[in-house]
Amino acid sequence: MNEKIRNILPMIKPSLGGADVLLKDIDEGVVTFTYYPPLSNPSACHVDRTRITKEIVIELLEYHPKKVIPGLKKVVLLGEG
Repeated sequence: MNEKIRNILPMIKPSLGGADVLLKDIDEGVVTFTYYPPLSNPSACHVDRTRITKEIVIELLEYHPKKVIPGLKKVVLLGEG
């Protein structure tokens, strides 16, 4: 599952509206990411940062991987936001 998450993450990141996530841990289908909200990601200066929320990031990180990783149960974001 670790490699599948790492492979799909670059495809999801552009949809995160300037937020960024780094894979921290995978344990029994629960995937934990370190979360960096849009305002703390200086490379995303062209993004409308007012529209992305932590809840939307979680939805994106659960929706897309669940299509290709059936064992994925939950996504947890640690960090700001």
